[in-house]
Amino acid sequence: MDNLKHLKKLSAIKSNAGVKFLTPAAFPGSHCPMHTALALSGKIKGLSTLIIGTSECTTYSRMVIPQATGKNGELHWMYVLDSHEVVFGCRDGIVNALKKMDLAGAKAVLIIVTCVPEIIGEDIEGIIFEIQPEIKTSLTFVLMGHFKCNSYPSGSWKTLLSIGNLMRKRETSLNTVNVLGRSPEEDHVPMPAVLSLLEKKGFSLRFLAMDSSLDDFLNAADAALNIVISPFTQPLAVMMEQEFDISYISLHNIYDVFEIDKAYAEIGEKLSIKWGKEFEEDRQHALFSQEKAKKIFAGLKFVSAFIGPTMVVPFASYLTGFGMEPLLLHMEEVYPDDKQYIKELVERGYNPPVCHMINNNSDIPVIERLSPDIYFGYLAGEKLDFTHVHDIHNLYGQIGYGRTSYLLNDLLQIFDSRTQSGKEVLENGIA
Repeated sequence: MDNLKHLKKLSAIKSNAGVKFLTPAAFPGSHCPMHTALALSGKIKGLSTLIIGTSECTTYSRMVIPQATGKNGELHWMYVLDSHEVVFGCRDGIVNALKKMDLAGAKAVLIIVTCVPEIIGEDIEGIIFEIQPEIKTSLTFVLMGHFKCNSYPSGSWKTLLSIGNLMRKRETSLNTVNVLGRSPEEDHVPMPAVLSLLEKKGFSLRFLAMDSSLDDFLNAADAALNIVISPFTQPLAVMMEQEFDISYISLHNIYDVFEIDKAYAEIGEKLSIKWGKEFEEDRQHALFSQEKAKKIFAGLKFVSAFIGPTMVVPFASYLTGFGMEPLLLHMEEVYPDDKQYIKELVERGYNPPVCHMINNNSDIPVIERLSPDIYFGYLAGEKLDFTHVHDIHNLYGQIGYGRTSYLLNDLLQIFDSRTQSGKEVLENGIA
C-alpha cells in the first residue's frame, strides 16, 4: 500500500524516533511528555516540582498542577526563562530558585526540564552536583524535551526512574514486596489474585505509582522482591535490580498460561513460599479459553491501535501464537524490553509496519484499505467496516490468568456472535 511506504518495519525500530505518523493529519501537541511527568509527580505525596521552560510551557503546566502548593505542603514552582537566559543559560537563576525551595521546606524536588533548556544544553546534573551539599532538600531531575519523542509515556517511566534516584540502600525486609505500577488508592480496579494471596500469606505490599508517598519510594530499597504490573515501572525495576540487587518479576507483559505458570513459580521461589491450588480454577479457565482460541483465531489478520498502557508488541506476540497476522501496529512508546518480543515476532515471520495513529478521521480510511479481520483500539463514535474491539483498556490493572481469560473470552464471544449471525460485527463491535 502506498499509504504505508513511509513507515518503518517493526524489525527496524530502535527508538521512538523511528515511529512515524500514519498520516500527515497529526496533532502531537497533546502528546507532550511534560504533561505526564507533571500529572504523575504532582500525585506523589511529599514530592515538590520545579518546571523550567518558556512561558508557553510553564503556563501550560498550570493546567496540570493548578496550585503552587500541594495538599501535603508540596511546592510546585515554575522557573520562566527570559530572553537573555534562552541564549546564555539560566544556571544562576535555577540555583537561587532551588535555595528558596529549600528554605520554604521542600523535602525533595523533581526538576522538570522542557525543550528550550535542554536544547541550549543547560547542565542540570552539574547544578545538582554543585548545590546538593549546600541544602537539605533532595534533588533529582528529568529531561522532558518533546522534540526527542512523539509521545507521552516517557513522561511516566522517566519520572519514576528519576524519583528512584532518590532511593538509598536499606536492610532487606523479607516480608516486604514492592508492587510497581498500582496505586495504593486504586480501589476501583480489583486487586489481582496473586497480590491478594501474598497479603494473606503475611507479606506487606508497598505500592509504587501515582498517589504513593515520597516516603514509599525512599523506603523501597528494602523490599525482598519487585513485582512489575505496568510498563511505566519496568525501567525503575531494572534500575533497582542493578543498584540494590532487588530481583523483579514482570507480569504486565505476559498472557500465555504457561508463561504465567513460570512467573508465579518464580515469585514463590524468590519469596520462599509454596502455592497450593489457589490459582487452579482461574488457570483452568484461561487454559480452556487459550486452547479454544487456537482453533478459531488462526489466519485472522489484525491491526493494533492505541490500547492504553497495554504494551502493543507483547500483546501482538501473544496473538501471533494463535496464528493471527499483524498488519499494522501503533506504538505509543518503544519500551526497552520490547526488543525480545520484536525478535519473537520476526522469528515467526511477522514484520508489520509501525506507526503513530493520532487522527481518527484520516487514519480510518487507511485501516479500512488494509481489510483487517479485527481492530484493537479506541475509536470513539466511528462506524467501521471491520470488527472493532475497543474495550482493551479494561485490561488495565489486571494480570495473570484472570486477564488472559477476560481477553480471550471477549474475543471468542465476538467471533461466536459473528458465526451465528453470518456477518461481520459492525459499529464498534460488541466487546
